Amino acid sequence: MSPAPELIVRTFDELSREELYGILQLRSQVFVVEQNCVFLDQDGTDTLTGTLHAFFPGESRTMQDTHGSEVGRSLMPRSYARVLPPGFPDGPASEPGARSIGRVVTDPSARGQGWSGRLIAGLVEAYGAEPLTLNAQSHLEGFYSRFGFAPNGPRFMEDGIEHTPMSRPAD
Repeated sequence: MSPAPELIVRTFDELSREELYGILQLRSQVFVVEQNCVFLDQDGTDTLTGTLHAFFPGESRTMQDTHGSEVGRSLMPRSYARVLPPGFPDGPASEPGARSIGRVVTDPSARGQGWSGRLIAGLVEAYGAEPLTLNAQSHLEGFYSRFGFAPNGPRFMEDGIEHTPMSRPAD
């Protein structure tokens, strides 16, 4: 068995084309198609100075056209999250000076293998000296509480899914 990959954290400019395509492909696959949320995922925030893209790399995948010809490759992450710059407003969970974790997603083929837990643990280890916030899908409150997050406001609906704003104080 090969060792588990290391958490990769990159700015937008540091992402390879294959990494970026895989991230956007995964986010669309889960948030838009699977969760049936029609929203503009590419909101411009990915490219901001200070926005970080954290992921565990997955397998390289070949993309084919309708005739079966290879047209490119993507590197679909096993698990991914976007980390916004300190103080960037990100909805109800926002707190002054806090980094916000969002777009947390795991490849459906990698679910149940602990990748999301490793991802959040890695982000808390890397950025836990600062306050952290997130807007959790409400059914995942217990998951995030394992990493020190607690509700910091009333539940709200976003894209037809109930969310809970949560925060974690700085270590």
